[in-house]
Amino acid sequence: METVPDPKWVKTMASPNKPLPSDSITGEGPLMVRLEEALSLPIPARSDYWSISLPNVTKRLGSQLFGLVKKDLPDPELDELRKLAAQSPGNTLALIQKQLKFYPYNPSLLMLSAICTHGINVNSANPLGMFSALKLANRDAASALIYDGVSLYNAENFFRLYHLLMERYKRHFDKLHKELRGEKLAIEKAKLDFAETLGWLLADEEAKASNIISHLKKRILSNANPHYFTFARIAKAAEAIEAGKPKEMVGFFNATETITFVYAMAVAFARVPILHPLIDRLLEAMPASNLMLALRRVSISSVRLNLLMKLAVAEKAEERMRQIGRILFQENMAAVNQMEPHGVFQAFEADPFINLATATINTAGLFQGGEQAKMVAVALTAMESLVKKDQSKAKNFAQTAQSHIRVLSNMNREDAAR
Repeated sequence: METVPDPKWVKTMASPNKPLPSDSITGEGPLMVRLEEALSLPIPARSDYWSISLPNVTKRLGSQLFGLVKKDLPDPELDELRKLAAQSPGNTLALIQKQLKFYPYNPSLLMLSAICTHGINVNSANPLGMFSALKLANRDAASALIYDGVSLYNAENFFRLYHLLMERYKRHFDKLHKELRGEKLAIEKAKLDFAETLGWLLADEEAKASNIISHLKKRILSNANPHYFTFARIAKAAEAIEAGKPKEMVGFFNATETITFVYAMAVAFARVPILHPLIDRLLEAMPASNLMLALRRVSISSVRLNLLMKLAVAEKAEERMRQIGRILFQENMAAVNQMEPHGVFQAFEADPFINLATATINTAGLFQGGEQAKMVAVALTAMESLVKKDQSKAKNFAQTAQSHIRVLSNMNREDAAR
């Protein structure tokens, strides 16, 4: 993947007897250390630290570890550990770390580790120490979700920690802008400006994702918050829907509720680059043979692709923009074709039509005339179809379509004038 080259920082510590000046451009001074931290954004393509892969292991559901391996309703022991994590994070973290040696992929332990790590360092007077602790806490929290730990409780805690991390990046950017002055530091200033652009983009996506989780919390009973939507449960719910049994119970919820809640969380997760391995696994658990499942899959995939498109635009990576644009267009065109005999009632049903238009608009000028003209024509047809198909009360989908029709029509006229 095409990226802006990262600076090659020197890791050697400065001698206490001969401290380097804070504006040293060799990359060894305190200013450069803080700049390095500011550039280490949670984007796996830019930092190996944020690459978290799904382990190829089978996690057992058993009675060991105080019942912590269980993923159903909360055990008294787990409730007690959650309370201790808030009251005495240091002592609780020591216990959790011992247990993680035996259960390294247990999502409950990983999330509690993240909560405790943050709790220990929340009042730290050392900014870099706090930054490192927040990064570690976010990595543990992300791992908890990726390692088959999808629950509202885990999602809520992840986004709380992720929000704090993005706020810390913003403060870092603000302070560094005041210090990176002068021609000697022009290159470093340019790198900071670029990182800040990416940081604001991630923060904006985080805000949208957090709103989804907040809305979802109102729909899930508080005593069901720790309920795990495991990959196996998601697959079972999808099978029940395919078999025409939407009310079949899968854990705490029926099949339809399970898919609805998982879809909402997945849309939030897709806005976070470090959670994209989780998106891969969720899509695997949700087959495309049923139309309603297929549309949700495309919707989730498109949220992720749109985020990757924004990152590619920020990096001015035109070839990557073309690749992402083609995938977006093709996936959503296939979904639009599937919707041919159906009306549009819900947002995920309208998404393929709207994504087809935005993919065309956002890649304007990136394709040869013939290919772009074809994309515009297909997108216009899709928008006209959405206007007719919109069965929602407020007709919001039709209004969005009309707005896109105006933009696409202008693109058509410009192409014809060339």
